[in-house]
Amino acid sequence: MTQPVFDKSPAGPAEDLPQSVDEKDARQPPTDSGTFSTRVPSPSPAPDPAAATHPAAYPAHTTAELSKVSPVRTEDTDSTPGAGARDDASGGEPTRDTQPETPGEPTAVILPATADAAAPPSAADGSGEAPASPTGAYADVHADTNHGTMIGQFFEAVERLSGAPLPPQWVDRELADYVSVKNEEELARRLRDDRVVVLFADHFGSGRSTTALRLLTTLPSQPRTLRRIRRELGDAFSAEGIRGHKRTGWILDLRDPDDGIPATCDFGLELRHTADLDADDSHLVVLISTRLWHQIGHGAGHLARTPTPPAQTTLFAALLQSAGIEHAKDFAADHRLTEQLANLRPGQVKEHAQTLIRAERHYRNATGRGTDPGSPGFEAVVAAAANATSGWMDVLATWHSHPQRTSYDRNYLLLTAVYGGEPIDSVHTKIASLSQAFDEKEPAGARPKGQQGPGLIQLARQIEADPLPDGRLRFPGPGFAEAVVRYFWRDRPELITPFTRWTAKLCLDLGKEQGTQLAERMIPWALHDLQASRSTKLLRQVADDRAQEDALAPHAHDLIVAAILDPQTAQLVKNAADRWTGQPDTSAPLLRTLAHVFQTLTPAQPARMLRRLGTLASSQKPGVADAVGDALNTLFSSEKLRPQVRQTLDSWFTDQALQHAAASAFVHLAAQRDPAGLPVLLHTSDAEAAPWVVRGWRTTLEAEKPSPAAHHACAVWLDAATTRPDTTERILSTLIRSVHGVTSHDLRGQRYLNLVRMAERWLIRDDTTRHHDREHIHTMLMHRTKQADPHHSQHDREDASTGD
Repeated sequence: MTQPVFDKSPAGPAEDLPQSVDEKDARQPPTDSGTFSTRVPSPSPAPDPAAATHPAAYPAHTTAELSKVSPVRTEDTDSTPGAGARDDASGGEPTRDTQPETPGEPTAVILPATADAAAPPSAADGSGEAPASPTGAYADVHADTNHGTMIGQFFEAVERLSGAPLPPQWVDRELADYVSVKNEEELARRLRDDRVVVLFADHFGSGRSTTALRLLTTLPSQPRTLRRIRRELGDAFSAEGIRGHKRTGWILDLRDPDDGIPATCDFGLELRHTADLDADDSHLVVLISTRLWHQIGHGAGHLARTPTPPAQTTLFAALLQSAGIEHAKDFAADHRLTEQLANLRPGQVKEHAQTLIRAERHYRNATGRGTDPGSPGFEAVVAAAANATSGWMDVLATWHSHPQRTSYDRNYLLLTAVYGGEPIDSVHTKIASLSQAFDEKEPAGARPKGQQGPGLIQLARQIEADPLPDGRLRFPGPGFAEAVVRYFWRDRPELITPFTRWTAKLCLDLGKEQGTQLAERMIPWALHDLQASRSTKLLRQVADDRAQEDALAPHAHDLIVAAILDPQTAQLVKNAADRWTGQPDTSAPLLRTLAHVFQTLTPAQPARMLRRLGTLASSQKPGVADAVGDALNTLFSSEKLRPQVRQTLDSWFTDQALQHAAASAFVHLAAQRDPAGLPVLLHTSDAEAAPWVVRGWRTTLEAEKPSPAAHHACAVWLDAATTRPDTTERILSTLIRSVHGVTSHDLRGQRYLNLVRMAERWLIRDDTTRHHDREHIHTMLMHRTKQADPHHSQHDREDASTGD
């Protein structure tokens, strides 16, 4: 590999980095996926390397840093300065013959850290860790943090998904590097006059999101409350859904490449009905793809515009200056860089700027030298940035194709990338284990004895890395470790499965701290592959391998949640998860992980995630029903979420298409006990059970036959009736009403038969305690249920008249 030569002078002082473009994207507040017409829910996640002179390398890259660099992609987030993949600023009336939009390139998913998140260590200490952002403490959800910290970050993201107010500090950080779009004045005037503006573009990275924040935060009579919402695929839209929120700036996010709204919903006409916005002194900005707008925007063409971005070189220079790069204008004027910028969208320009910023900082920290124009440092930074933005593809292809390259060399390169440059104990043994995992027949994984074969320094130099005294490696530049792994995935797709299984086993072998770092290091790499390929195959493989082990299952959960929170891949992954729940080859551990995923996302998408939990509850695979029960119990125990859970389930009881899922979810709630041992759905007073609870039991009893979960829930209730006499009347009354408490005779016999089945199984189970009391409760229930049958008296009269 041919790289710029960096002198090994002492590292200079650490300098703060600006927020990465990946951070800017991932900190976009995810949005509500429920129907927009409902109320906003309460906020509740080439030369022979061995012989060649070794090029000086950058400081070692840690997980936190590498996860923020996407070497094979260009940035496509809309949360970037500028806007617009198109220069046409006229909205016009949409037509129906627009070609489908091309999915955008991948981007990282990085969520905001908790307010007290610790800043990463300075690069000056030799760790290679990226310094903290000067505009606020942010942590990558894939960084070296413990699981509790990651869950806190997910919770904050899901809170914003639920339509909760956007924190002003978050908005300020999003706009810190904003560069005005050329037609900002026109967009602002449109929003003021019409209260609605539609920002459409072909791709992510066109600046719609940041432009929306800018427009809403510069309206007259600030401040306003900003809320962002996203709806689920296929949901309709009604302006009534935003009624009642005074002085609110709404952002409706429809940018997902897989997003869609029914063409019959009159979306364009709804946008013109602004009476509710007028009454509340509120405004609405819609972010949408060109393809979808041309399908559903009829009648509202005058509201739509494409943000027109600033010139690429202007934006590039502004971003470098904002980061404090000393020679920003000189870098922006360099022909090698301007040629790369010519056809890029704003998000891609920002990605290039952030890559160069890292390269410049790393060079200074590694050498202590400056980057004045014309100096070796200037040339080295430009070259390293070019390699990083291309994903190191040419460099890695040249290295792998060397005629003397061996499997041992390739496995060592892959191993060091997996470790992220961290020290590796028993390196030759681990290379051998990787060789064995790949079922390599040749003894390439066997290390010669004594001083035969390459030593660690030679091995490091062969992969163009610099071994440090503490055992770590400096890679050639930003994003190198991820580029190595992604090159392997693309170059050897048949080895992906054994590789992911090997990394899962390695995580367990390394112990908690190192294993956690390795597991989290893989998350952004898998996400980048998902964004680039638009295929969930690798995502499922990595998640499934980690779900098999209790210690790694939280990382499987984090991977899937992060993929669903990413606005580019949200619908793609949700659709995939729906398929996985119904496929017979899906493993029980992965299904249990999905139950946890759906629980995490329920505050933002209550109806859809509860439906998925209900579907999952019918699984007969080990532990899945229990995982669903735990998820539902956790959700129902939340005072904020309990009304949503109750309202959602109650609405399903009368929807024939959802009754099975409703019954599955309900019986898991019905089986939950409070600390006193009573069913949590039973009122603590002497009043009758809530009507929705009766409807839940009725729906459960109308199944063809009771499920195991239904038998268990009924046993919990009858046990309580036996051991707590003060609850007996309420419990029996609830079950009897669930059979007879409707005027219609449809399915009355089915309900009665299933109640008899559940009561009989409860009575004859292997439990000799209180047998006499149980018989008494059983007899009482059967007798009173028969007596409550409205046909019972008529049957008695008919029997008497016939002498029976």
